[in-house]
Amino acid sequence: MTVHPENPASSGTAIIGACTRPMRRTILKACAALVAATPAWATSGPTPKRRLRWIAFYGQSADEQVLSTYDFVVLDHLFNGSIDAVAKGGARVCSYLSLGEIRVSDTFHDRVDPAALLEENPAWPGTRRVDVRQRSWKDLILGEVIPSIAGKGFTGLLLDTLDTPPFLEQRDPNGNRGMTEAAVDLVRTIHQKYPDMLLIANRGYALLPSVIDSVDIVAAESLLTTVDDRQGEEYKYKWNEPTEVALQLSLLARAMSRRRLPVLSLDYWDPDDISSISKIYLRQRELGHSPYVATRMLDKIIPEPPP
Repeated sequence: MTVHPENPASSGTAIIGACTRPMRRTILKACAALVAATPAWATSGPTPKRRLRWIAFYGQSADEQVLSTYDFVVLDHLFNGSIDAVAKGGARVCSYLSLGEIRVSDTFHDRVDPAALLEENPAWPGTRRVDVRQRSWKDLILGEVIPSIAGKGFTGLLLDTLDTPPFLEQRDPNGNRGMTEAAVDLVRTIHQKYPDMLLIANRGYALLPSVIDSVDIVAAESLLTTVDDRQGEEYKYKWNEPTEVALQLSLLARAMSRRRLPVLSLDYWDPDDISSISKIYLRQRELGHSPYVATRMLDKIIPEPPP
């Protein structure tokens, strides 16, 4: 959702920065061939029974009272505010957790076994891809990272960079054989070891059929819109092509063919363009999703425009 606080592309859309658009479309189609099941927390109809309000915010501080008005709040684990204050308002507070990549500046980077660290993501300096097959990486996530997050009061996790292991395996089927399976095992084990943690899977379409019973919610990042370009500190945004939107919707539909999970959508847009933001919210709700529209860095609270 979600993007890395210091790495805007190390989200479920990290493939955008890792390969060309045609290659990304090829990977999405490959994912489509793998998708076909679904789990619990579900609704029986095409839309959630109740409209969910959620927000992804990766700044270090914010008005806890405002955050507490949402049903789900996703924060960086380095958030300096009071998690308890947000939760007391009724919000389920989740921490961002990258499983396929790690920031060099991350608190736990120095604890990562060098054998698990792969090349830097060329599109996003300061972020290293991770070999999820390494037992040391799994042990670090389960034994240190998640306990640290839980100790701060978080009761949920947004699992990000789930697209990275399948991408690496597809790029080098021999050298990276087993990465997808290892990522699936990691998600399942997180669910088994921390059953009270709400788990949100961001994209990860290639994994969804295998982990759908281990997660509670799916986040569809950049479904309708995406970042087009960056000029200095300013980002440019654009609507995705209808064919790409249709492909992503087909992946979601196949993953949830047995039972439905709530779908949170995360789109990016210029906060001053109220008209377009309203259209994004309307379209996502027509699709049965619970939307949030943010700036690319997710460091500002962007309220939904009034009706």
